[in-house]
Amino acid sequence: MEHQEQDQEHEVYGGEIPDGDMDADVEMSRAEEDDPNSKDLEDMKKRLKEIEEEAGALREMQAKVEKEMGAVQGLI
Repeated sequence: MEHQEQDQEHEVYGGEIPDGDMDADVEMSRAEEDDPNSKDLEDMKKRLKEIEEEAGALREMQAKVEKEMGAVQGLI
């Protein structure tokens, strides 16, 4: 069932959604050591993580609503 929801999600969003574990994280951590603005970078990374978590929650809510709407339409 979960696999089916993921396939539907990928259709809706036009491709596979990254899990957030990207190689860029490694490169960014190296850049932090040399960058005097690393606090700003850390703040941005923290905010990005919050946004990604919120987006995941919204996708879950959307899937629930779509499932419920399908069930309601089936009753009509």
